[in-house]
Amino acid sequence: MILTIAFTQFVFVSLGILALNVLLQAGGYAENVAASFPALAVALGRHGLWVYCIPLAWVAFAVFCDRLAKGPWSDATAQISGVVVTGAIFVVYVYAAFLCF
Repeated sequence: MILTIAFTQFVFVSLGILALNVLLQAGGYAENVAASFPALAVALGRHGLWVYCIPLAWVAFAVFCDRLAKGPWSDATAQISGVVVTGAIFVVYVYAAFLCF
């Protein structure tokens, strides 16, 4: 289940970066006219590769939870947090894409 959630997070980040860059380029985005575009969309378009650190950190957390079988850090905690992170990534990229319209 951890691999499925991690793969979904990476796909959402990849598709989000691709969609934002397409929307920005279709809207006539250039370095000298960046002020006319939404700041969140421009930031995610320019520095979107850094967003890959979020799924990488979650994978490290999930592997830690998987190795530690007792206490509050269980496999269910990793799965729930993974679904929340996946949803957050999706919402941020959809929101940034709708800001471009």
